[in-house]
Amino acid sequence: MYFCKENLVFIISFFSIFLFFACKSEKVSIEEIPPMSEQTIEKFAITQTENGKLKMMLEAKTAIIDEKTNIAHLSLPIVKFYDKGNYASTLITEKVDINLDTNDVRGIGKCIVDTANKEHIQTTDLMYNAKKNLIYSDNDVKIKKPGQTIFGTRFDADTKLEKITIKNQRAVFD
Repeated sequence: MYFCKENLVFIISFFSIFLFFACKSEKVSIEEIPPMSEQTIEKFAITQTENGKLKMMLEAKTAIIDEKTNIAHLSLPIVKFYDKGNYASTLITEKVDINLDTNDVRGIGKCIVDTANKEHIQTTDLMYNAKKNLIYSDNDVKIKKPGQTIFGTRFDADTKLEKITIKNQRAVFD
């Protein structure tokens, strides 16, 4: 293929004009970005005591702490509850939100609680009220105790599962 000098000048002129208009510079304004009000912590741990005795220990793979609301959003947490310093139960779930002012805990999604008495609770969206030392859920619950399995639609209990209230319960004996 043969290019004459005039065709070459035309092609170069065309691309020069195209690049001039296509790459027209715009004034870029960089605004000041406000500081983030959250922190990310790996291997997060928190311990709560009452009258010098262990009440709760929480460990998580990561935590994002929102400083405005003082809430920690945790991933892959394990929460151990104690009654007067003695181990009572363990909560395992995928995500937890903990209010750092009150130490109230909200398990998000599927939640499993195992107790020192070999009891097992399975529910979703489990709450822990630190002031009342109470765990509860408004969702379906399955509680497996030695010799029986109890199903219900809502429950609340102390962390040792000694005092349990279950709505619409149905029990199956092994």
